[in-house]
Amino acid sequence: MKINRILKGAQLLFVCAVVSVLFTQVSFAAKKDGPIKASKRFVHYNGGNPYLPLWEHVPDGEPRVFEDPDRPGKYRAYIIGSHDVRVGSYCGPDIRMWSAPIENLNEWRDDGPIFTYQAANGRWDVMYAPDLVEVIEKDEKGKEKKVYYLYPHSRGPRREAMVCKGDRPDGPFIPLNLDENGATIQGSCMGFDPSVFIEKITDSSDPDYAIGFRAYGFWGFQRSTAAELDQTTMYSVRPGTERIDFFLPASSRYGVVRDPQGTVYPALAEGQDPGQFNFFEASSIRQVGNKYVMIFSGYSGPDYGLGSTNSALRYCYADSPLGPWRSGGVAVDSRGVTLNEDGTRLMTSNFAHNTHGSIEKIGDQWYIFYHRPARGFGNARQSMVAPVKIVWDETPVAQGGKVTITGYDPYAPDEVWTAHASNGDHYTGAEVTSEGFNIYGLPPYAYYSAGYACFFTNNNSLQDTWDIWSNEMIANVNAGDIIGYKYFGFGGLQNDSKGIKAFDGTTSKMHSLFNIWFKPQSEGGITVTVMMDGPWANDVWKGKEIGKFKIPSTAARDQVNKYTIDVSEFVDDVEGKHAIYLVFDGAVDGAIGQFYGCGFNTTVQSLTRPIPPTLNVTIGGKEVTLPSTPVRSTDANGYVDNSNYEMDYKLEPGQKSKIKVECLWSTMRFKVDQIKGDEGTALITAEYLYPGTSSMQTKYYKINISK
Repeated sequence: MKINRILKGAQLLFVCAVVSVLFTQVSFAAKKDGPIKASKRFVHYNGGNPYLPLWEHVPDGEPRVFEDPDRPGKYRAYIIGSHDVRVGSYCGPDIRMWSAPIENLNEWRDDGPIFTYQAANGRWDVMYAPDLVEVIEKDEKGKEKKVYYLYPHSRGPRREAMVCKGDRPDGPFIPLNLDENGATIQGSCMGFDPSVFIEKITDSSDPDYAIGFRAYGFWGFQRSTAAELDQTTMYSVRPGTERIDFFLPASSRYGVVRDPQGTVYPALAEGQDPGQFNFFEASSIRQVGNKYVMIFSGYSGPDYGLGSTNSALRYCYADSPLGPWRSGGVAVDSRGVTLNEDGTRLMTSNFAHNTHGSIEKIGDQWYIFYHRPARGFGNARQSMVAPVKIVWDETPVAQGGKVTITGYDPYAPDEVWTAHASNGDHYTGAEVTSEGFNIYGLPPYAYYSAGYACFFTNNNSLQDTWDIWSNEMIANVNAGDIIGYKYFGFGGLQNDSKGIKAFDGTTSKMHSLFNIWFKPQSEGGITVTVMMDGPWANDVWKGKEIGKFKIPSTAARDQVNKYTIDVSEFVDDVEGKHAIYLVFDGAVDGAIGQFYGCGFNTTVQSLTRPIPPTLNVTIGGKEVTLPSTPVRSTDANGYVDNSNYEMDYKLEPGQKSKIKVECLWSTMRFKVDQIKGDEGTALITAEYLYPGTSSMQTKYYKINISK
């Protein structure tokens, strides 16, 4: 067997070129073992929600806050998830980690594939939803040391219960409970979607004080299971305790319990209705005050007037990690619950498939983490986050104490956001927005891809992306579609707050303009109406038209065009944050074009759409079009990202095999490994330095040349 972090490591020599102008040769090396140095890792300077790059697909994210091993005394927020890189099925071969300093939650660093597993037969295991916990262990002399237990949720045969251990949050990790055949040893208990809670023991009279902690495990797919873990193994049930086989009631749809009739639930509070839990999968537990909150994927919707979905996270609360539990309701519905046009009922404004995540307190703010699937495609899920307000009391749950989780709005008088329809339906979970950690609104003077929109009347609109050089998603637009961004921070942010850096708002000194980038693809003219605060101008939404783009029928088709209007009258000197909606209309029904993105600028500062670099390649003097789709990860190749491309090329009679690469970008550097003779595999290694950053992303183009 082989355990690997898949760190591409060969030393490379790059030659930078702008057309035919040669620059200085540059060499670098990546370490083959251990974590990549923090200074060498890719950093994404976040644009919104999703908070990771739009080309990155990390679902099932488990949020944690740990001390930074490279900066003692400083802390980072970590997201540990599976990795959708296969396209044809869920997840991929690696557990993926990203992290950000808690003082800047818009600076997410790719900490790489922290764990993969290659079996003896050469095949790579697929890893599903993981968990990672920190434990302070004591040696025989009582000296303390931080260690990390990873529960990677391998889908390899007889490896689902695998548990690994490392000395850093980012690894490397070594399996603890595999035998010589690569199977988990007897007693290994963890199962599907593992979650672990560490209870720290500080009371010297506690029987576990010498150990310093107790550990609890939770797992299950359509059946909830829990157990106290043996602290000496972290993978088996603690001696003297028993596994709870029916922990939380599971459902087949909202309100319908799927567990066998007559099932007894020892972990439920007295009088609790089992039909209110609706457990599906994705257990995750946190301590909130003097209580414990379990987050899980559970059927939701009919409780606030919508159809049943497991694309939502629910919660319950208790006085101990093993209950007894009371249902709390929905924590977030990733479908983007909002009011309909006249406010008589609730509707969805986003896509649905499944979701997974948890809550985490970063600084003094609670967040809920989940994932979304563009256009409902479940193999390209993206990491999402929303602020929540969590309120608890000191009263024990058995005596009526409770925990409530609601949406959070820093500008609301009570800081609570909910959606309440006139028919009485009430959604109390987190709001799905474009903000991510920018809870005061997106800084307005920037470009925002369609991928950051959060309101869609056409759920098939948004298309996923896999290009690691392009942080952009495209929305296919039909006549009548509405696409919205919630919210822009027109009021600005005067001082750094909650991990967000101060930014300028829109003032009359700025004289604000608004831009869209659109590719017309239909006959006849197109009108794009810009609405502020609501997509509809009525008493419910109070939407206000602030401008209109009129794209003539003569506009260049199949070309991305920039359109600009003056909106200073409406957005300058406005306080707080406000939503912007784009209402598309065309002279014809059906498809009218593609929306790329939007943003504000001033009369003295232009705004451009970031465009990724292109390589011009010739083989023996003849132009070659490089593939635009990366090679997908498989059990055989074990790829952990979307950096590998491959194509076949057949030489014409008399054609030479020499490859030449030219590029108009000064931020590119590349190397060509030529073949000898007329047959073989050449390799183009191309590295792109993101503008304004020190972060690079590398693509590998393999060209199989034959006669």
